[in-house]
Formats: sequence, structure tokens, C-alpha cells
Amino acid sequence: MATATKTKNYDDLTKDELYELAQERDIDGRSQMDRDELQQALELADTGPDAVALLETQHERFRALFAEFRGLAKRPSQKKQDLVRTMITELVKHAEIEEQVFYPAVREEVDGVADLVDEDLEEHHAVELLMDELDKMSAEATRYDAKVTVLIENVEHHMEEEETELFPEVRTQLTEERRRELGGAMEKLWKVAPSRPHPASPDTPPANTAIGLPSAAIDLGVNALRYARKKIARG
Repeated sequence: MATATKTKNYDDLTKDELYELAQERDIDGRSQMDRDELQQALELADTGPDAVALLETQHERFRALFAEFRGLAKRPSQKKQDLVRTMITELVKHAEIEEQVFYPAVREEVDGVADLVDEDLEEHHAVELLMDELDKMSAEATRYDAKVTVLIENVEHHMEEEETELFPEVRTQLTEERRRELGGAMEKLWKVAPSRPHPASPDTPPANTAIGLPSAAIDLGVNALRYARKKIARG
């Protein structure tokens, strides 16, 4: 069976071996490709995920988390608190890769979307303020559930606008190669991006890039402290 790594050389593989890899990677149109086209498609896929597809996958993850929250009882619980903190962590990292990589490239390279990007950044800011408040609250707070609900509704609106207005323009105007370059950069940034809200931080380059890594380091310390406290509480 053919095996692949991100640094591989496909030159010595047969068409059947390349096709097998393309099937594993779920590359569209593979059945109509000749050997050279299969190799080109695999090499392109190795540069990183399509940036738009990456963001859409994360959107689906958020929808699943939101559905889980809506299925919980209204009473406070540690499960609810943990779920909301997971939501916050992933939403913060999602916003970070958009603000540091995706939005700057799209603003520069995609015609007619500057206003959409500005609106998206303002929506990020509003959501980050809500997340910052929730991050400091207990699930026992009187308006905790209400605040989470408002957060969810804001994010759902934001995702819908991106998926129907911004993403189609990006797919139309940027090549797959360029989208994968952006996706690769976003995937790497995700691993080191801040995990807690910092609403006072800048959201556009170069200032947001300069402050991102120090914020991420602080977040790791806070998360470790929270974990230790939870462990002590459980005995």
C-alpha cells in the first residue's frame, strides 16, 4: 500500500499508487486524471488545506458545540462551564487565524470585499467582548445562559454571512493553490494562537501579529492554573 508524508516525492510512484493516495485524500476529479495530473493534485494538497474549506469545517464544529449547549439543562453544571470554555478557546483561535492570515490576504487580493472584511472584524470584536465576560463568569451567574445564547446567535449570524457572501468571492477569485497556501499558514498558526479572549488587542496586522504569541504564552499559564484548581476541587 502506498504511504504518504508531507515531504514526499511522488516521482517514483505508479499511477495506481498515486490514485490510491488521491482516494485517501478525497481529491476531487481523481478518476478523470492521468498520472501527472494525480501527482500535481497530491503535491498541491500537500501545501495545506483549502483555507475556505478549513474555516467551513471549523464552522461545522462550532454548530455542533452550540447544539450541545442548547441540549443541556438550564441549571448550572461543570459540564456546561467546560463546554463554554471549549467554545471560547476554539472561537478565539478561529478568529486569530482569520485576523492574522485570512482577512489580510483577502482584503488585498479579492476585489470588492473590503467592506465585508471590515464588518467581519467588527463582529469579531463584539463576540470577543462577550467571550471575555463569559470567561470570567461562573455557570452559576444569573445571566450566564442568556449571555452564552447571545454569543451563539452572534456567531451564527457571522458564519452565515461569511459562507454566503465572503467565501464564494474568495473561491472565485483566488486559485486553489493560493487558498491552500493560506490554509497551510492558518493551520500552523492555530497551534500557537491565543486561546483566551483579549478584546483590547488589535485585530489587524502588524500589531495583532506582534501581540499574538505573548498572549498565547499567558493563556497557557492561565489554562494550566484552571486545570490544577479543578483537579484539587475534585480531590
